Amino acid sequence: MTMNLALIDDHQLVLHGLEQKLQTVDDFNVIGSYNNVESFILCLKHKKIDVVIMDLMLKEMHGFELIKKIQNMGYSDLKIILISGFYEELLHKRALELGVKAFLRKEVSYDELISCIISVANGNHIIPDFLIENTQQILLSNIEREVLSLLIDEYTNEKIAKALFISRRTVETHVSNICRKLGVNSRIGAVREGLKLRLV
Repeated sequence: MTMNLALIDDHQLVLHGLEQKLQTVDDFNVIGSYNNVESFILCLKHKKIDVVIMDLMLKEMHGFELIKKIQNMGYSDLKIILISGFYEELLHKRALELGVKAFLRKEVSYDELISCIISVANGNHIIPDFLIENTQQILLSNIEREVLSLLIDEYTNEKIAKALFISRRTVETHVSNICRKLGVNSRIGAVREGLKLRLV
């Protein structure tokens, strides 16, 4: 299956080298590489993109700001890989909260990047080991973890409401928030990611 990729980095040489390398991969189709936000946004509006590889520190705006802008435009399903020279835990936590699928060092090898793109395109998160233990606190509140646990046990919204002594509408809100935080669109996706991230 061909994966449509878009690249955004304000360093033209980096962009050119990355595009050339990724175009050599049979299943990759680099739709475009952009060094400014306006052109990148135009691409999103008119072309089907599966995965975005984005530099965290852009000249026009911070990568996190651009991600929020993309989500506000309705592209919340877009799979984003962030690349940064800064590799701090707080940045990782914020990236996870925003639904970023992977956060890589600038020093990453092409083989590692290619493997990461394939994994992310298949619906996976790439999370460093040092964050796994803290993912519960980063992503979900206590009540959301309880709801997720019952989802994993295949409870319906009605049964969850009775078990937790809350209204069905409140359950629906929690399920929606869980899906948003985990970057998925369904209960099944929430269960899959919850188990993968060891949230319960």
